[in-house]
Amino acid sequence: MKERLQNWLTTSIGAVLMLTAITMYVLSKVKGYEVSLVETASVAVLGWVFLTARDTLLEGIFMNLFKIKKPE
Repeated sequence: MKERLQNWLTTSIGAVLMLTAITMYVLSKVKGYEVSLVETASVAVLGWVFLTARDTLLEGIFMNLFKIKKPE
């Protein structure tokens, strides 16, 4: 849990993506929006990746355009 709080940036992105996947699924069942299961699963998997990743993943995605400094 302590490590998860240190990587708050990717955890928050992952949580938002997981909530988006849940919302997509619920809206497709309740309101009748046309959202395929593949789209919903893709967003959920991407959310899981960000939930379990460290903040340094963002450095790799953006090709080291910015550095995430650890508190000293």
